[in-house]
Amino acid sequence: MLRRCGLLLLSLALAACSGVNKDFTQSFVDANRGLDDDAWAAAYSPEMKLLAVGRDSGRLELWDARKTDARIARQAHALRVQGIAFGPEDGIVITNSASGNVDFGEIVERENGPKVWNARTGELLHAFREDDWLPGAVSATPVRGLYLLASYDELRIYDHARRALVGAPLELQADGGITAIDWDKNSGLIAAGTDKGLIVLLRLHRESEGGARLEVVGTHAPHARGPRRNILAVKLLDGGSKLVTVQYSPARTEALGDDVPALYRGHQHETVRWDVASWRREHVYSSSLIAAHHATHTHGEDWLVLAGVAGGTARVEGKIELVDLRSGVSWLYKANTSHPTAVLLPEAREGLVLQYGRATRIRYLDQQDDVPWSAPR
Repeated sequence: MLRRCGLLLLSLALAACSGVNKDFTQSFVDANRGLDDDAWAAAYSPEMKLLAVGRDSGRLELWDARKTDARIARQAHALRVQGIAFGPEDGIVITNSASGNVDFGEIVERENGPKVWNARTGELLHAFREDDWLPGAVSATPVRGLYLLASYDELRIYDHARRALVGAPLELQADGGITAIDWDKNSGLIAAGTDKGLIVLLRLHRESEGGARLEVVGTHAPHARGPRRNILAVKLLDGGSKLVTVQYSPARTEALGDDVPALYRGHQHETVRWDVASWRREHVYSSSLIAAHHATHTHGEDWLVLAGVAGGTARVEGKIELVDLRSGVSWLYKANTSHPTAVLLPEAREGLVLQYGRATRIRYLDQQDDVPWSAPR
């Protein structure tokens, strides 16, 4: 009887630890008051209940959302952390920097290629120190243990079990630097976007003797290829049959004209859902942002996070816009800087807006209960 009660108590304790702690988001807000190190990247892993934050200084923070204030901080890169990707099945997090391994002489060390960390302990497991490593997106893939690491216009395959790059890199050459990657487990499809407006659909194959190979299965350029047509985000939906893209749009730039302050011209964007088989536009999502600089999402959730500015020529304010990709409804939240970022924690039904010197909570799944500072438009 005592043994049975003990097992019951243990199971209840494990269940309590398995979800997001009810006080985690407030604890995070309290710990972020008065910081002068801006967050430039943030990602959440629902599988591991871990929040990763990359700072302007190059610092990486790993927050255990099952607890109120369990965090690990590491100086991950010499310059700004630009991207974060989780590998829940391997218990890792991958970071990349805004600079790559560029030789600045005595200014910074050549330590800004992608790095692989133990997500629970913060231990550095592998660092890519090749001299030719340039900035680019990082991502998990549908193939367990294999990850994609971009060096500008080149996709490289990382095998975590071997702690090594495998197979031949895929070069996109004149198609621009790789800025966004997403993947779908069911279909095995991978989508990548570039800073010249190209969308590439891929499949990743394991080969004999530990090798791997990337296959291009389709490409599309919504506004033709060219500079300043960045793909900010790609997100596969419905088993890989649909694709949502966030892209700088020349058409929207022309339509808004003088309503956009000079500083933000060229940052006008559009969010589109495509039918992957035909590249037919199924839906164009409305947006209240006049300019966007960043877009992201929590893998497996049908929401997009857009960061940018809203307003007209008289007054421009930093904003976070959340887009429900199913209903098409968007919600706008205030920020005190033109370059905020945000991350969603679905189990807590909350998100966190990271701003200059502070963070705020948003209850994006319970908008009617939002407090005034996070009230949607």
